[in-house]
Amino acid sequence: MAEIDIMELQYLERIRLNHPSWLSSEDSVLNVAITTLIAPICLFLRTFIRSKLNPCSYIGQYLLDCICLVVPIIISFTVLATSTFRLFLVLLILILCICRASEIQPISSINQRYPLQEFGMPYLNTYRALVNLCTIIVILAVDFSLIFPQKFHKRYTNGFSLMDTGVGSFIFSHALVAPESRFNILSESRLKRMQKCLISSSMLIVLGCGRLFVTWLTDYSVSEEEYGKHWNFFFTLALVKLLTTMIFCSLPSSATNFSWIVAALVGISYQGILSLADFEDWIIIGDNKDGSYTGDFVHANRPGLFSSLGYCSLYLFGVQVGRLIFKARVKWSDHVKCFEKLVVIAAASGFLTCILHTHIDKSSRMIANLTFVIWQICHNTVLLLSSYAVDLIFALYSTPENPLIPGQCVSCSNRKTRSNCCCLLSAINKNQLFFFLIGNVLTGVVNLVVKTGSVGAVPAVATLIAYGGVVCGLTSLLFVFDISTKFW
Repeated sequence: MAEIDIMELQYLERIRLNHPSWLSSEDSVLNVAITTLIAPICLFLRTFIRSKLNPCSYIGQYLLDCICLVVPIIISFTVLATSTFRLFLVLLILILCICRASEIQPISSINQRYPLQEFGMPYLNTYRALVNLCTIIVILAVDFSLIFPQKFHKRYTNGFSLMDTGVGSFIFSHALVAPESRFNILSESRLKRMQKCLISSSMLIVLGCGRLFVTWLTDYSVSEEEYGKHWNFFFTLALVKLLTTMIFCSLPSSATNFSWIVAALVGISYQGILSLADFEDWIIIGDNKDGSYTGDFVHANRPGLFSSLGYCSLYLFGVQVGRLIFKARVKWSDHVKCFEKLVVIAAASGFLTCILHTHIDKSSRMIANLTFVIWQICHNTVLLLSSYAVDLIFALYSTPENPLIPGQCVSCSNRKTRSNCCCLLSAINKNQLFFFLIGNVLTGVVNLVVKTGSVGAVPAVATLIAYGGVVCGLTSLLFVFDISTKFW
């Protein structure tokens, strides 16, 4: 018995050697934030350049989006990853110079010149599209080990990294546009809501089973430490959607106004179980005390199954933020107040991340503990804020005749009465699942054809750009012809 305990302690010590600082090290919250904030800066440059060039052809629009969005993100995640902070400063200075050199109209007339609500919420659309774009770039870039830095790799036990934000950002971005966030639940019965949830969740389960079958058929290498032996990302999404819908259906409709309280109860309860009952150690090392994923279904898939509780808490928090941003706003001051509230949320969650990571439990994507959940709230709120800031800045430059809509154009807002366009971020938003799936499929194809682990810098970047071009091109083509792949 003593020998088993020693083995267990040695294993836990080995997998927890890296306890990075929450702020100062390369794999820190600050480093991850700066890296991902490069995408909104590229969005600013893209919108400004497009307003000056105004390409009319679909090919011109598509190439401009690829050059301004896809290529810079690929480069910042790979060959310039060691200079992330310097790149961030250069791009930020460039933006300040552009703003300085441009004429800004008085803010007092902005309500008359550019009512943002006429074009929906561009910042929400761009945030969700940028999350998807960064995700499909990273899932292939990580396989090019010679150019993708170690600091961006997933931390299977604890820590902060760029790839740890993927599933958390997906959960949060979906929660922002959930029916509960958009005030749509009052018009539907609980039974109807559960039926819709079961339909959408069943599609995710089918996709998860399909991915499991394909990886088994092709003998594609999948890390079991991420979710377990059979579990994957689609199953997590489906389970979170089912659990959160059941929670909302079991509570009064007014409870959605205080979903953050429900989220806190779920998150704190889950963290209490992890900490007090040594449940966290069991998820990591299992019954065999060696971290293997054998035995029954629960034991073989324990990270994926139980981390879903943490992701439920994150989803519920996301619904609360969604209800904030979906409130009607008709004045410039209303947007400023909303922006200020998001700043408070980001600051408070950032502070709590520091406290929890230092004194309670280190952030763990594998387990989705409370620290990770709060970090993801902070991370995604900062991304949402940056997209909102770009939106508001361009509102200052807009006129009724020439509205500047980041990531979009006038044609995107009303495609029934206007000609089609080829705006990449709008295309991604229209067919998000297709975009993600085609990215995953092409990632597998590239890995089967190319020995990505030994490819040099130039051919690796060229492959990533070609891959990004194909995925974005197919998605843009569907958007041009106004085709939606969502049939349920």
